[in-house]
Formats: sequence, structure tokens, C-alpha cells
Amino acid sequence: MRWGLALVLLAGCATPPKPVPVKPEPRPVPVVSPAVDPLRAVVQSFVAASEARRFDEVYALLARPLRDRYSVKQLERDFAADPLAAARIAQLKLKANAPIVGSDESASLEWAVGRSLHLVHEAQGWRIAAIE
Repeated sequence: MRWGLALVLLAGCATPPKPVPVKPEPRPVPVVSPAVDPLRAVVQSFVAASEARRFDEVYALLARPLRDRYSVKQLERDFAADPLAAARIAQLKLKANAPIVGSDESASLEWAVGRSLHLVHEAQGWRIAAIE
């Protein structure tokens, strides 16, 4: 009888317990800071400088070919002369958190259907290459 009881007890110990389902923890949403996402920082800086009419800052964010073609004063004149410039910047601001796609050398952000902001990587970092 003792052996029978011992075998029953040992058999009960040998059976693994049923696993308790573990509920996965929700993953926190990553917060992207400008230090982590330099592309997004350039877009946001460009929008902020354009809205505030700080054309020296806008000029500094442009890629070399645009800086060679424009001056700060020319940017200011062109912005003032274009009745849709402020609306384009407002639309770009609304889409500033949209996905930016590209490679290590160039990227783009679609800010309206068929319209994109293009960026290029230069020695000083990411710069605005075109707004189409």
C-alpha cells in the first residue's frame, strides 16, 4: 500500500502544471525626438522658420544648389509674391508627421496628393532640396 501511495504521489509530481496564459504587456508608443530623427527635425524647423518669416533660417535649411540660386532677400520676395506660399506651408505643417521615405542620401515626404518635399543629405546634415 505504501508503494502504491508513493507511486500515485510521484506520478502527480511528474505531471507538469498547466501553463498560466500570460497577457502580453502593451508596447509603449515610441516618441521620436529631433535628436533621434534628424529628417523630421529639418522638416519641422523649415515649417517653423517659414511661418515666422525667418528667411535666414529657411535659407540655412536649403540644399547647396538652392542656396547657390537664391539669397535670403530673394526667398523673402518670392514668398511675399506667391499668394499660395503660406497655404503650402500650412499644408506641409499638417503633414509634417507623415512618413518620410528614402535612403541614406535622399528622402521625401508627401505633403499633398502628388506633391512632395525632397530632402538630401549633405556634409552639414539633411537639407531641403525641393518642394514640388
